[in-house]
Amino acid sequence: MKLSTEFKVGAFVVAVSLAFAFLVLTFGEIPFFKPGVKVYKVYFDNVGGLSKGAEVRVAGIKSGKVRSVELKDGRVEVVFEIDKDIQLYKDASAQIGTLGLMGDKYLSINPGDPSSGVLSEGSAIPKTYSYADTDRMVKELTNASEAIRLMVENFHMILAENREDIRRIVQNLELLSDTLSKISIENRENLRQTIANLNMLVANLNRTLPSAIASVDRLAQDVDKLTVENRQDLRQTVENLKELTYGLKGTLPELAKNLNELSNNLNAVVLENRQNLKTTTSNLAEATENLHRILARIEKGEGTLGKLVKDEELYRNINFATKTFAKAGEVADKANLYIGFRAELYKAGDSKGILSIALQPDEQKYYLLEVVGNSRGRVYREEILPNQTVVKKEFKPQFTLQYARIFPIMGDKSLVLRGGLKESTGGIGADLVYNEKITFTSDLWDFGRRDRPQDRNLKPNLQVGVNYKVSGPLFVRFGADDLLNSKLRGAFGGVGLLFTDNDLKYLIGTLKIPF
Repeated sequence: MKLSTEFKVGAFVVAVSLAFAFLVLTFGEIPFFKPGVKVYKVYFDNVGGLSKGAEVRVAGIKSGKVRSVELKDGRVEVVFEIDKDIQLYKDASAQIGTLGLMGDKYLSINPGDPSSGVLSEGSAIPKTYSYADTDRMVKELTNASEAIRLMVENFHMILAENREDIRRIVQNLELLSDTLSKISIENRENLRQTIANLNMLVANLNRTLPSAIASVDRLAQDVDKLTVENRQDLRQTVENLKELTYGLKGTLPELAKNLNELSNNLNAVVLENRQNLKTTTSNLAEATENLHRILARIEKGEGTLGKLVKDEELYRNINFATKTFAKAGEVADKANLYIGFRAELYKAGDSKGILSIALQPDEQKYYLLEVVGNSRGRVYREEILPNQTVVKKEFKPQFTLQYARIFPIMGDKSLVLRGGLKESTGGIGADLVYNEKITFTSDLWDFGRRDRPQDRNLKPNLQVGVNYKVSGPLFVRFGADDLLNSKLRGAFGGVGLLFTDNDLKYLIGTLKIPF
């Protein structure tokens, strides 16, 4: 079938786009294409789960990533890199940030004031701020909720103990409210007239106050002069006041009598309005009874407020949910994910392409999943006639699914033991992690070998190798394959990329896609 020109052009554009996407995703972290960076360090008492490869934000802008996080002399040393164009100053500060309540950690940098001078490359940032731990915040919220519950119980107890006093207060308030309302209605016109008079008085004061102040000032001066001129007369006036005081002593009993008569008159007014007071008291009693019914419903646990006060199960559920979310956040914060792929070349031109995914929930174990494309294929026999078979090969993906246990040896060295499926057959393995860059590996699998029918009594495949981390996610791998079978023994070599979850988040965050 002849393909049209339009179809060919479209296929070419799709192929170029896929190749460009593959190059961007594959080589986005290769150092040769990476822009220039500057390296600094900072010290914290607690980094709250900040890990290597986490992003660095300067003034809120993504500007680099964390190179290493190590414990030195009782403090955590964080070495990080930022773009070479960004300038930090001597009064710069750093703190640990969180994307959301249970999100990923990142290093937040405040560049400082240019007037303090430029911070030289490789120096340590002087000022740091403590990290707000999410678990501590959840615990404080739990304690606060318990305090609120106790406060509600105490409030309920106070209401129960002072129910009669509250009833009387409500009655008095209702009586006072009615009295004030009546007074306001009866004297509305008088109040309006009083306000008008006050406005007029203020206007007059504004007009006459300056002259009045001047007059008072002159009066004060005149009084001062008068006092000096009439000092003898003032002494005589004081003597007269003394005599007046002695005279008042005789009239005070009569004044007390008048006050007593006033008290009796007030008592008579109260007796004349006893019916009104009884009515007001009845209204206050009804209001208090309504309040009593509301308190009784709350005490029985009815309504929203009653359930919050009485339902212990609701409180336990809320407390349990809070603790569950805290534990889930802790597990998610500690788990590490590794994703990589590699290509390996073997004897006689055979090759393998391997996609690898490792999930490490803690420092003692991890789970390994690999999808393997093997150019050797897998051999199987097919019977075509009685007692006649033909040997065939199938080329299907092979799978590795293993459980690994990590045992620390000494220093930063550790021994890893693995077991499970290896390329769709049973297998075991052991790795020696020598340091951050070098790892020695060994695998033994395919115990019932059928991949070479012409060779009988083949032994399992034993492979040993060395992984060397070149830079960033790039690593190389080489070693010896099929060591237990002399005819098949040979060397192999390969190259690959291994990304952490922080590397992937940094790549996705810095990837620019044109629209």
